[in-house]
Amino acid sequence: MKVQMFTMDDLEYCGSIIEEKGSWSYQDVRNEHLVRMTTGMPLKAVLASLAGFQIVYDIIEE
Repeated sequence: MKVQMFTMDDLEYCGSIIEEKGSWSYQDVRNEHLVRMTTGMPLKAVLASLAGFQIVYDIIEE
Protein backbone atom coordinates (compact mmCIF):
# COMPACT_ATOMS: atom_id res chain seq x y z
CA MET A 1 0.00 0.00 0.00
CA LYS A 2 1.13 3.53 -0.75
CA VAL A 3 -0.18 6.70 0.88
CA GLN A 4 0.45 9.88 -1.11
CA MET A 5 0.43 13.04 1.00
CA PHE A 6 -0.52 16.56 -0.09
CA THR A 7 -0.57 19.94 1.64
CA MET A 8 -4.09 21.08 2.58
CA ASP A 9 -3.72 24.59 1.20
CA ASP A 10 -2.65 23.90 -2.38
CA LEU A 11 -2.66 20.09 -2.70
CA GLU A 12 1.07 20.09 -3.49
CA TYR A 13 2.66 16.64 -3.23
CA CYS A 14 4.73 16.43 -0.04
CA GLY A 15 5.79 12.77 0.10
CA SER A 16 4.53 9.24 0.55
CA ILE A 17 4.23 6.52 3.13
CA ILE A 18 5.06 3.02 1.91
CA GLU A 19 3.58 0.11 3.88
CA GLU A 20 4.99 -3.37 3.37
CA LYS A 21 4.60 -6.49 5.48
CA GLY A 22 3.26 -4.69 8.54
CA SER A 23 5.87 -1.92 8.64
CA TRP A 24 5.92 1.49 7.01
CA SER A 25 8.42 4.15 5.98
CA TYR A 26 8.45 7.65 4.54
CA GLN A 27 9.53 8.43 0.99
CA ASP A 28 10.29 11.92 -0.37
CA VAL A 29 9.22 13.63 2.91
CA ARG A 30 11.11 16.84 3.71
CA ASN A 31 9.13 17.82 6.83
CA GLU A 32 11.58 16.79 9.57
CA HIS A 33 9.12 17.68 12.34
CA LEU A 34 6.55 15.27 10.90
CA VAL A 35 9.17 12.53 10.63
CA ARG A 36 10.45 13.04 14.20
CA MET A 37 6.98 13.15 15.76
CA THR A 38 5.47 10.15 13.96
CA THR A 39 8.30 7.66 13.45
CA GLY A 40 7.53 4.55 15.49
CA MET A 41 3.79 5.17 15.64
CA PRO A 42 1.32 2.65 14.19
CA LEU A 43 0.29 3.60 10.64
CA LYS A 44 -3.35 4.26 11.62
CA ALA A 45 -2.18 6.73 14.27
CA VAL A 46 0.06 8.49 11.73
CA LEU A 47 -2.82 8.83 9.27
CA ALA A 48 -5.05 10.22 12.01
CA SER A 49 -2.43 12.82 12.97
CA LEU A 50 -1.71 14.14 9.46
CA ALA A 51 -4.48 16.76 9.66
CA GLY A 52 -2.54 18.37 12.51
CA PHE A 53 0.35 18.83 10.10
CA GLN A 54 -2.00 20.37 7.48
CA ILE A 55 -1.68 17.27 5.27
CA VAL A 56 -4.35 15.30 3.42
CA TYR A 57 -3.71 11.93 1.82
CA ASP A 58 -4.80 9.44 -0.80
CA ILE A 59 -4.44 5.69 -0.22
CA ILE A 60 -3.34 3.65 -3.23
CA GLU A 61 -3.82 -0.11 -2.88
CA GLU A 62 -1.38 -2.10 -4.98
